[in-house]
Amino acid sequence: MSDDIIFVLSTYGLTIVISFLVALLIRGIVLVLPWLDRPGPEAAAAPHRPAGAAQGIPPAHIAAIAAAVSQALPSHRIVHIENRSGRQEWSAEGRMIHQTSHNLPPGRR
Repeated sequence: MSDDIIFVLSTYGLTIVISFLVALLIRGIVLVLPWLDRPGPEAAAAPHRPAGAAQGIPPAHIAAIAAAVSQALPSHRIVHIENRSGRQEWSAEGRMIHQTSHNLPPGRR
């Protein structure tokens, strides 16, 4: 019987050690990944463009991409395409509509 107890305790101890090592490995990965994702010195030296400096993708390219998407995914449709630099009216309007949709009419409160 004592051999069984020793086997169980050693298995339990080995499980604790392996769990601890896996936790350390995960912690190391969590600490290292953001460090690897940092921009290098050449990215920091790149000049930043003002918001209105470039218009981005030409309208003809957008039309071609929209046509390709509509052919590839016939059950889907493109609702809106725009340059997202500094424009938040759509998201603000959507949040306002969503939040006010939960209000009850005055007579039902």
